[in-house]
Order: sequence, then C-alpha cells, then structure tokens
Amino acid sequence: MAAKEAEARPGLPVRPRPTPKQSMQRFIMIFLGITALYVLIFPDIGTTFGQTAGLLLNPLIGFNGQYPVITILMAGLLTTVVSSVLRHFITPWARMAKMNLLLGALRKETMEATRKGNQSKVEKLRARQREHMAEYADVQFVPLKSMAYTMLLFVVIFTWIRLFVDVALVQQGNLAFAVPWSPTANFLAVYVFPSWILLYSLLAIPFSQVLQRVLKYVSFRKKLQELGVLTELTPPEEAG
Repeated sequence: MAAKEAEARPGLPVRPRPTPKQSMQRFIMIFLGITALYVLIFPDIGTTFGQTAGLLLNPLIGFNGQYPVITILMAGLLTTVVSSVLRHFITPWARMAKMNLLLGALRKETMEATRKGNQSKVEKLRARQREHMAEYADVQFVPLKSMAYTMLLFVVIFTWIRLFVDVALVQQGNLAFAVPWSPTANFLAVYVFPSWILLYSLLAIPFSQVLQRVLKYVSFRKKLQELGVLTELTPPEEAG
C-alpha cells in the first residue's frame, strides 16, 4: 500500500500510519470539538454546562457578585493559563523555527536563481520546497490541536460568565464598572459584542501574550543550556 501511495504521489513523503496513541488523541480532540459545537448550537445544553461549572466557580471566584471585574479577570486567567500552557507544550517551537529558516532560505535561493535565469536550479529548488511544505503544513497544524482541546473549556467559561452577568449581577444591580474611557460602563451594554466579552478580552489577551513569551523564553533558554550554548553565568544581553 505504501509503495502504491508513493507511486501515486511522486516526490512527496509517505505519511506513516498513526499509532494507537495518536488515534486516541485524535478521537479525544474530535470528541471535544463536537461537544463544544453541540453546546454552542443548543443553548439549553450550554446553560446546563454553565450552571455545572458555576458549582465550582461561584464559590472560588464569584465573590457573591461584589467584584465582577475581578471575577471576569480570574476567569480570563484560568482559560488563558490552560490554553497557553497546553499550546506551548504541544507545539514544536524549535522545529517550527528550523522549518521557517529552511523555507526562507529556499525562497531566497529560488528568487536568486530566477533572477539569474537558471531555470534548472529553479525547478530543483521548487521541488525541494514542495517536499518540505507537506512537513511544514503538519507543523503548523499542531498549535490548532490545542484549540480543539480547549474550545469546550472556553465555551463553558463564557457560558458561566454570561449566566453570572445575567443572573447574579442583574439581581444585585451591580452592573456598572469603570474602564479608562468610561467610568460608568455597563455589563449589559453591547458594542458590537457584549461589554463583558470586551472586558474579558481586554484583561485576558495581554496576559496571554506575556505568558506565551515567558514560556518560550524559559523553554528556549533551557534548551540552549542543554546544548551548552548558554551557561548560568551568561549575561542576559548575550542570550539572543
């Protein structure tokens, strides 16, 4: 079968058959993705998931609705930490960087050969690019797996926040909060998106970017130390 596939796709590497562990991971990923879509499509199911999450989250970060901005911040930190850490550890950063450098060098050589009119070299370089692009596509797909794993978490947390705003805060009348551009913003207001979603994004996205950079810095520095490129005495300005 492998030989037939190789003949049918000349010049492209034959994909190995997935291992049982990879098949199980793919099944879990698809199951979580379908469950998240199911929760999004059927609001009643989503409400049930949100209420179930509230059994744990209300006592931990609900603060009885007294500090809604802090509650949303804590919910954002929860989803951000889980998604960022999972994405970091399943993404082959070193392999991605190596592939980017390789493809960049091939593109540069191809442009140079095209400028010089060396058509035979251009064809060889393009063939190498096609071979590496299949591997590069697999590498780029890896970070998307974390989205499938964490999509259900995001849906459940967002549903819980919506219930928190629509029920707890409405009952208490604690719907006003201050932002740099308005001292009397309202959680029920809608500015293209509901204001609580915008507040969540304002709080969670910057923290996500910082956390990802910290994780990558620590991971790459540890790798360089293992390779002997860096030592504990290496000044920070020489780390790059």
